[in-house]
Amino acid sequence: MGVEVWWSSLTAADGDALTLLDATERARLDALDSPADRGRSLVGAALLRVAVAARLGVDPRDVAVDRTCVDCGRPHGAPRVVGPEHDDVRRTVWVSVSHSGLLVVVALGDAPVGVDVQREADLRADAPAWARHEAEVKLHGAVTARGGLIADAPDATTTPLATPLAGYAAALATAGVPGAVVVRHWPGPDGGPVGDADDGTA
Repeated sequence: MGVEVWWSSLTAADGDALTLLDATERARLDALDSPADRGRSLVGAALLRVAVAARLGVDPRDVAVDRTCVDCGRPHGAPRVVGPEHDDVRRTVWVSVSHSGLLVVVALGDAPVGVDVQREADLRADAPAWARHEAEVKLHGAVTARGGLIADAPDATTTPLATPLAGYAAALATAGVPGAVVVRHWPGPDGGPVGDADDGTA
């Protein structure tokens, strides 16, 4: 099905988004001190569920996500979709999440992906270069989170992404050439996703 990139923003941080999260995700929110950090974490967790649910044709609340850190065992590692097994669909859905400033982005595909967004005002470094680097780190981290080794991680193809707001840089890292990239925005006017016709690359 190719790679999908889903965009959202802090404006989606409301009670409707909160109802999509499980107990572990809500506990992570409660542990954050900053309201902005809680908002970004809330939207990131909800958007991941919405994106995977749309891909598999299930309810977002039925999506099971494991964030166990491979180093310490706490629930703050790279996210892995571990359920549901929908009908006869048993393929792996690979996901990556990033947020910065007002923006939240999720990438997903049938092979490892990494995505990153950076608000330029927050960095003294070159924001596009930083986003590329972080996207590649997340691509390799996704492999190790599933029990693989760094040596098993694929060579990355890294592509700049157009962002919904000015003043941000974003990048997508994929295992090999990604092909068509479908860009969606959530929520749309009716609460569901809105798909873009373009491939979302810069």
